[in-house]
Amino acid sequence: MSGDLSNVERLRMLHAVWRRGSLAAAAEVLHVTPSAISQQLTKLEREAGTGLLIRHGRGVRLTPAGLLLAQRSDRVLAELRAARADLDSLTGATTGVVEIGAIPSGVHTFITPALTGLAVRHPGIEARLHEVEPEVALPGLADGVFDVVVVESWENLPLTRPPDTRWTVLRDDSARLVLPAGHRLAAAESVRAEELADEIWVAWARPTRANAWLRQTLRERGIEPTVRHTVSGFGTQFAVVAGFGAVTLVPSMATTIAPPTVVCTALYPPLHRQLYAVQPQGEARPAVAGCVTALVEAARTWGDQVLVSGNEG
Repeated sequence: MSGDLSNVERLRMLHAVWRRGSLAAAAEVLHVTPSAISQQLTKLEREAGTGLLIRHGRGVRLTPAGLLLAQRSDRVLAELRAARADLDSLTGATTGVVEIGAIPSGVHTFITPALTGLAVRHPGIEARLHEVEPEVALPGLADGVFDVVVVESWENLPLTRPPDTRWTVLRDDSARLVLPAGHRLAAAESVRAEELADEIWVAWARPTRANAWLRQTLRERGIEPTVRHTVSGFGTQFAVVAGFGAVTLVPSMATTIAPPTVVCTALYPPLHRQLYAVQPQGEARPAVAGCVTALVEAARTWGDQVLVSGNEG
């Protein structure tokens, strides 16, 4: 990381530490290392002429001066976003960088085509895509790291909506069970989770909402899952299912990258999620508004028939 960051960027880091409670958590949201944040905040302390952070257990705690500056930075960052929107509206330019955080299943399906089409219609927009889970995306939106995020909210594990955010519905999706191709239930059109009570499961690594969702869904159906494997990425999950004979539960949209060595079948009774584009409240920059419009159009026209692929048994 460059050593000559502006104080605005350092305020953004302080804001993230305040919201997240630790350097490590802030670093995850900002896509930097904890040591980089520490170095930049040391420079901010020199500028401020006072200490801003003190060590507290494994985390950090803001000093009174640090808390004051972090609370002010909340307003500073909001004003900067508003100023950017006003300037773009004044010129009418649909240009500029748009930072997008998005869930993996969205990236695999409609988001990439949406941004490809956006680049053709508005070549002045530079869309930067970051694959992140909602627990990283929404804090990143609050901290100004992202301009818009695509998140999922399961009906049995709904997201809490942060204040001062605008949510646009993109599309509905459902859960599917993933089994090895030779599994005894591979030919079934739908499967009750209870029929897999004695299976070995693979899940996303802890601590993630995806891991918590799988466990909660199964427990709601009377199963205490034996989760022997934890990985990151749907492709890796499918490889573990095929290689180790495990089973898993994923969104239907994720099955578009499933190999023929696994079978994706409907969960019964069905379980649904809603996908949203989330942005800060207020008038968006034309570039951000154009990006959201592209996401909405691509999500709603992305063919449901894609989900019914040849690997589903």
